[in-house]
Amino acid sequence: MEKAEGVIYTNWKIGQFNKDNGSVFGQDYGFSNDPSTLIETSIDKTNKRIYIKEHVHKQGLTTSELAQLNQQFAGRDLIVGDNSEPRLIAELKARGLNIVATIKGADSVKYGISLIQDYDLIIEENSVNLIKELNNYCWLEKKSETPVDKWNHCLDAMRYAISYQLANPNKGNYSVY
Repeated sequence: MEKAEGVIYTNWKIGQFNKDNGSVFGQDYGFSNDPSTLIETSIDKTNKRIYIKEHVHKQGLTTSELAQLNQQFAGRDLIVGDNSEPRLIAELKARGLNIVATIKGADSVKYGISLIQDYDLIIEENSVNLIKELNNYCWLEKKSETPVDKWNHCLDAMRYAISYQLANPNKGNYSVY
């Protein structure tokens, strides 16, 4: 697949997913117009590599269906979910999932992108929607620091998980029970 002009992430390639450094998942929520996504990340800080795998990219998921998919793929591993859906996060937590809301502050998108651009990204080959987004996620204008709000559902989920691990002052304490 060809890359759009001015894509934000150029630091990626297709490769095998490696979870030797543990997994933290990111989740973005949608329903009728946008998909809900679940993205697995594993960060190798020593070699500055982030392994990424898409598990869920689907519209119309109910809370029960989302909880079942999260349990299937993440189990007891931490999920960092979009904080714009606090009710959904509370419902998923009540169903036994290890989930927290991402922290979004001023410039959190730009900051998360800059954290991710500092690493080599290894994308699992079956992550077709993630790859499509990587090939199409661009800045709003040339020399802009605002991305187009499109082609970003997997990428937002990826950014939530990675920012949580790399920007969180309690980096070693991922589990919230």
